[in-house]
Amino acid sequence: MSLKHFTDAEVAGLDETLSGKLDQAREYVGFPIKITCGKRTPEQNAAVGGKDDSSHLLGLAADLQRPPGPDEAVQLAWALGLAGFDRIEIADKHFHVCVNPSKKHPCVWRGISK
Repeated sequence: MSLKHFTDAEVAGLDETLSGKLDQAREYVGFPIKITCGKRTPEQNAAVGGKDDSSHLLGLAADLQRPPGPDEAVQLAWALGLAGFDRIEIADKHFHVCVNPSKKHPCVWRGISK
């Protein structure tokens, strides 16, 4: 899959639906989106305290660096929704997006970064 705003390395192991939606969100928001965590191995997941059923293990979730200002954070949340994400965590230091069909959708929640 060829993306406009992300390199193959940035989306390595991610589901095409997830990476495509991230690319759309980047187009809508107008500023860079940094993926801080994508697909994880079981060892990586355990090291970061991830849940045993984490969608990161399947490449169906990504964590994004939260933009520095409140206006940019609102813009990113808007762009993610517009791109079709309907499972979004908005945390103090990151955003989490997920396209796992086995998880509850729609679902938007606030969280605290580990």
